[in-house]
Amino acid sequence: MFITNNIDKEKLKEFSTLSIISGIILAIAGLLAIIHPIAGSLAFVIFLGALFIAVGLVQTYTTFKAHQKSAGAWFKVFMLLITGILLLIWPISGIAAVAILFAAYFFIDAFASFQMGLDLKPLKGWWLSIVNGVLSFLLGVLLVIYWPYGAIWAVGIIVGVSFLMDGFVLIYLGYLAKKGHYD
Repeated sequence: MFITNNIDKEKLKEFSTLSIISGIILAIAGLLAIIHPIAGSLAFVIFLGALFIAVGLVQTYTTFKAHQKSAGAWFKVFMLLITGILLLIWPISGIAAVAILFAAYFFIDAFASFQMGLDLKPLKGWWLSIVNGVLSFLLGVLLVIYWPYGAIWAVGIIVGVSFLMDGFVLIYLGYLAKKGHYD
């Protein structure tokens, strides 16, 4: 068996179950977002807004306890809370803003997927990461092309497709790791 320097076969086996479970969850979330893209877009932006508020509240506590006199720490709290509130109050505008951020994310994800595929080569399934990278690149391009008017449905579909593909890759690679297929 040939294992590249970047891959530890014991770690692959150790995390194979987690990879499969994560893949199933991502695939289900992706399928739901594809079936109901507007609901998927809204759900994502509302979740993101709630997450910003939750982190802002935790950061408020931390700043109050440890950094009361730090203008930068309080500015961060303010930005987290305001961003979260704005996403919850105006989720449609939030979808347009998130769409352009996702385009940047997908371009970065494409690069990371290409690199991961090259790191996994010559293991079975290495090419799936390359396919995922091509898909992520195309999704980024589509988001830029359809922005801002198509963002309401595009975010849900594109995130759904990305989650679905990421889920399949995790399931397949987790399966291969669990079965000991490393070459």
